[in-house]
Amino acid sequence: MNITKLPIKPRRIYLASSWRNPTQPAVLEALRAAGHEVYDFRNPAPGQKGFAWRDCGGIAAQDGPGTGAKTIPAYMEAIRSERAADGFAFDKAALDWCDTCVLALPCGRSAHLELGYACGQGKDTYVLLHEDKFEPELMYLLNTDICTDVDQIIDLMATRQPYDIGRWFAESGGRYIVPSAHALRLLHEVVELCVAAGATEEEIIQCTAGELGKAAYRSEYGGNPDEVPIEWADCAILLKVFENLANINGHQVMRNKLNVLWDRKWAPDSGGALYRPATIGQETGGEV
Repeated sequence: MNITKLPIKPRRIYLASSWRNPTQPAVLEALRAAGHEVYDFRNPAPGQKGFAWRDCGGIAAQDGPGTGAKTIPAYMEAIRSERAADGFAFDKAALDWCDTCVLALPCGRSAHLELGYACGQGKDTYVLLHEDKFEPELMYLLNTDICTDVDQIIDLMATRQPYDIGRWFAESGGRYIVPSAHALRLLHEVVELCVAAGATEEEIIQCTAGELGKAAYRSEYGGNPDEVPIEWADCAILLKVFENLANINGHQVMRNKLNVLWDRKWAPDSGGALYRPATIGQETGGEV
């Protein structure tokens, strides 16, 4: 495989597979040996064992090892148990923590649902094929790549930076010190979006002046933390509408942009928002 590798940034990997997959420990070890952090559902945390239906008690425990909750009544009882809630919490937190998901076949519904969750969030997702119980699947094309051995996945991950916006922000020096600093940082980019979309200087000034006047009339200056989530939602919804109407592949363009951002130099302003160093203190700010 002729590829250009980048300086390694350890990935945070969720390894989705099956308890019955005998290759899972070897895949886990190979990914860790390559320098990556890997969540092991069989050993989710120190002192914690992986989830098993028989641990939920009731009918599921009576079904015996490896066969728990095989009926709908047994499942409905088990899925509402405290043990199921704990097991789900560990795996869900790891799925949110990861920037990459590797599906190691053969495996079943749960692992595929985990892969789909990660894929839907725009994270890097890889399918590791295996001859045991192999079945062709068209929708594997949703994923970053389909591979036949774990070394291929390790090599491919080395050609692109992790898709983890929070991690990029933190490792670049960003901090959430003054909320308004981050909102103003967003305003810089919104103005650039307006210009790119064809808005005139007069239209931008008129729109901004109108919002400023409305805030003054309502005596809203000074900040209101309770309103921040609502106003953020307005921004997020309108960006999603714009994405759809402008036919933008959001996950792809954000992935491409994040690859660029990882390689740029950043510095935080006094409020913790990130700017290119040459633009710190300038009224015009600096483009992402």
